[in-house]
Amino acid sequence: MPDEQIYARYARQICLPELGSSGQEKLLSSSVLICGCGGLGSPVALYLAAMGIGHIGLVDSDEVAWSNLNRQLLYTPADLGKSKVACAAERLRQFNPDIEITAYPLRLDALNIVPIIKGYDIMVDCLDNLESRFILNDACIKQRKPFIHAGVAHLSGQIMTVIPGKSPCLRCLLPQGHKESTANKGIIGATAGVMGSLQATEVYKYLLNLNINDEGLLIFDGWDYCLNHLNIKPDPACFCQKNNDSPLE
Repeated sequence: MPDEQIYARYARQICLPELGSSGQEKLLSSSVLICGCGGLGSPVALYLAAMGIGHIGLVDSDEVAWSNLNRQLLYTPADLGKSKVACAAERLRQFNPDIEITAYPLRLDALNIVPIIKGYDIMVDCLDNLESRFILNDACIKQRKPFIHAGVAHLSGQIMTVIPGKSPCLRCLLPQGHKESTANKGIIGATAGVMGSLQATEVYKYLLNLNINDEGLLIFDGWDYCLNHLNIKPDPACFCQKNNDSPLE
């Protein structure tokens, strides 16, 4: 993309004092993996493409269904029955043809996750079940890769950024073996939009070395329109903090 076109496209963010031309170049040279292309993944993907993240990876094994369309803004009724990541990749390439999009039409598991995340600077957890979230959490801890977790249901949500070796991880926060899924819970699409926007903002701040939410859980209450911060300390007994036989070693 010619320099003048880059400036024209990103002018309203290049003028931000913390960004500038050098910051925009940083975004354009960065890579982000979005795990889950549903209610959270849709706004995350759109906003990361809009801000000019140079390489976006998309992971999801699902196909587009009617029940997705109240909140998953990457899809239309014409996409029903099609692969989510294939449709999402096509939309993002149309929206910003100058960035790279890689689609992974698969479900993350303990065997395939490490080769995938190794190629990305930061991951975004937009998954809808704790089993997959723990797989992502554990792989990121082992590979010392940061990730941004979020969850959403009804008019509420939560977000935290995990920096291996520094911050608490999901296993510090959630009981092991807990299998609760958000896949069939009720949700207003705008709530997913709020939390996905916060995740995209957190990616922006991480890549630019700005202050991030890595000391606990930020909880969004859509009933009263408030954000509350729950300070969480790393669990000394958690595998992410152990000195002996640690996956980090």
